[in-house]
Amino acid sequence: MSRLGGRLLAAALLATLLDGCDRQPDSGVEKPGITLLAEKRRLGADTARINDTFGRPEDDGVHVSLRSDSLSREGHYFFLQFEFDPPVGSSLVVQVVRRDGVAPERYVFPLVRRPVPPLGEYAVGLTGAHAGSDGWRPVAWRLSMVDSSGRTLAARHSFLWGTPDDVR
Repeated sequence: MSRLGGRLLAAALLATLLDGCDRQPDSGVEKPGITLLAEKRRLGADTARINDTFGRPEDDGVHVSLRSDSLSREGHYFFLQFEFDPPVGSSLVVQVVRRDGVAPERYVFPLVRRPVPPLGEYAVGLTGAHAGSDGWRPVAWRLSMVDSSGRTLAARHSFLWGTPDDVR
């Protein structure tokens, strides 16, 4: 193999490795159905919209934003896509552990709108007083979609969430 070919191969392998670093691992899948899951801290500059400048109401476009405090946009967000459309009356349930030894907090977000496929996603934010301090991330988390009767349709949790008995 030529020197240039070896360098190109090494660069391609490195790019593949780095591309996977910003994604959640597939471990923690309790019930399949979540096709995309990422988390990110969003600050004021991340949440500013052109409509704010002109005094117009917020418009998510193809996405659906759900927040624990509807008056605040800054906070810790989970970005989700599902392999199916949620049934009428379903909700997203976010559970987070803030500190070791403290019981999980539970937030329920009714799903009244759907994102526009194929790019639309749910942006579920712990905002306002629930956002935590700058740079805060949950110690552990669990995300699930439940139907109107409370049956879990899809669920995933972080590595530190616990044992299978803990999530029942």
